[in-house]
Amino acid sequence: MKMKKILPLLLTAVMMTASIPIAASASEPADGAAPEATAETDAGDGTGTDAGSVGENGTVGADGSSGADNEGLPADDKTLDTAEPTEELTEEPSEEKEDEEKPAEVLEGSQVETDNVVTLGENLSEEQRNAMYEYFGTSADKVRTIIVTHADEVKYMQGIATAEQIGATTNSCAYVEPTDSGGIKVKTANLNYVTSSMIASTLTTAGMENGNVIAACPFEVSGTGALTGIIMAYETASGESLDAGKKEAAMEELIATGNLSDALGSDVATEVMNEVKTEIIDKELTDPEEIGEAVDKIAGNHDVTLTDEQRQQVIAVMEKIAQYDYDLSAIQNTLDSLNEKVGTLEKAWKSVKSFFVGSDDGILSETNEAALGGDVLTDSTVSEGGYKDGLLTRIINFFKKD
Repeated sequence: MKMKKILPLLLTAVMMTASIPIAASASEPADGAAPEATAETDAGDGTGTDAGSVGENGTVGADGSSGADNEGLPADDKTLDTAEPTEELTEEPSEEKEDEEKPAEVLEGSQVETDNVVTLGENLSEEQRNAMYEYFGTSADKVRTIIVTHADEVKYMQGIATAEQIGATTNSCAYVEPTDSGGIKVKTANLNYVTSSMIASTLTTAGMENGNVIAACPFEVSGTGALTGIIMAYETASGESLDAGKKEAAMEELIATGNLSDALGSDVATEVMNEVKTEIIDKELTDPEEIGEAVDKIAGNHDVTLTDEQRQQVIAVMEKIAQYDYDLSAIQNTLDSLNEKVGTLEKAWKSVKSFFVGSDDGILSETNEAALGGDVLTDSTVSEGGYKDGLLTRIINFFKKD
C-alpha cells in the first residue's frame, strides 16, 4: 500500500524535474527575440556581406571581412559606426551607378519645341550664365539647357588629358544647332588655346557630320573642356548617342593637336592632323608602319619635322581612328573647308550669296559679342560677321574689312 502511495508522488516529482528545461527552452525565444530583430533590421538597412561585415572594433572591411586595415574604404571612413555608415556604404554605389546610366539631364526648357541645346559650366555664376544666353542670342525659355559638371569633364578626359588641362572647375559653355547638311561649322569666344578648326575636326572624329556649334566662356579659358559640353549637347539635340570609342578618339585627337600646336602653330597642326586623318580613312590604313609613313609624308609636305614623341602621339591617335568606320564623303565638307580646299569659284559664290541674302550659318550669325564685354577673343571656321544685319550694314561692313 505504501508503494502505491509513494509511486504517484515519485512520478509527479520526475515530471516536474523534467519540465524545468522544457520551460527554460520555451522562454529563450522571447529573451533572444532582440538579436533576431536586429539581424532583420540590419538586412533591411542594406548591411551584409556585400557591404562588409562589422568587426569587434567597429570597423568594416570593404571585401566583407572584419578588421582594422579596411584598405578599400576612403581614408575618412576607415572607422565606422555599426549603423548609419553601413547604410551609406550600400546606398552610394547604387546611386553612382544610376547617375552613370542616365543621359544628360535637361534642367531648363525641357518642353521647348526646338532641337537647339545650350550647355553651361557648373561653376559659372547666375550673372555669367545670363551673359552666355545673351551672347548666344537666345534665352532659357527658347532652348533646352544642360549644366555640365566637372565630373562630366573628368569622365570624358581622364587618362587622356593632364590634370592641368582638365582643370579644377568647369566654365566652358556651348550652343549646338543640328543641321541636315553643310558639314560642321564652329565659332568660339574666349577660348585661347583650342581653335574653332580643332573643335570642328575632332567632332567629325566623334561621329558628327553636320551641325552649327558655338563654344564660349564669359572669360578667357583654354577650351580643352569645351568638347565635353558640345558632345553632350549634340547627343541631347539629335537624340543620337555617339560611339564611345569615337568620342574617346576625338578627345585624344584634340589633346594631340593642341600639343602639336605648341610647336607648329594651330593652323599647321590642324592641317597636318586633318590630312593624315583623311588619308587614313580614304585608304583604310590600319598598319602602324603604314600610318607612320603617311604621317611622315604629310609632315614633309608642310616642311615640318616632328620629334619622335610628336610622331608617336599622332600615330597613336590615327591608329585609334583607324579602328572605326567613317564615311569620308559625309565629313568631307568639314575637313575640306578647314584645309581651305574649297575652289575659288565656290568661295566667291558663297561670299556673294552671303553678302546679299545673308548667311546660312544659323546660330553662328546671331551672337552678341557685347554681352561678354569689350575685348572678346573670337575664332570661326566661317566668315559670319555682320550677316545678321541688314543689307546697308553688310555693305558698310564689307568696305570696313581688311
